[in-house]
Amino acid sequence: MSTHHLDGILTALNQHQQRATYSAVAALLGQTPRLLMHGKPREQGNSWIVSKTTGRPTGYADSDVHPHLAANETILKTREELADWLERRG
Repeated sequence: MSTHHLDGILTALNQHQQRATYSAVAALLGQTPRLLMHGKPREQGNSWIVSKTTGRPTGYADSDVHPHLAANETILKTREELADWLERRG
């Protein structure tokens, strides 16, 4: 079983232009969704972690959201979906 960390997840999501919800990432990391991105800048590379309601990152200006954020309609919404997706990517 591999150990995941936020920077690695963000790198994979950004590389594959894939969105995942705050709750899915937080569950995988054993954190709370509210504090997940604490201390991370609001920038394009970090905008792949999104709200399950809006499909967009919370509190980001349009200029801080990756221009291809909505290109892939799929959003990884559960811990299991995210874990499986990460495992398939190496």
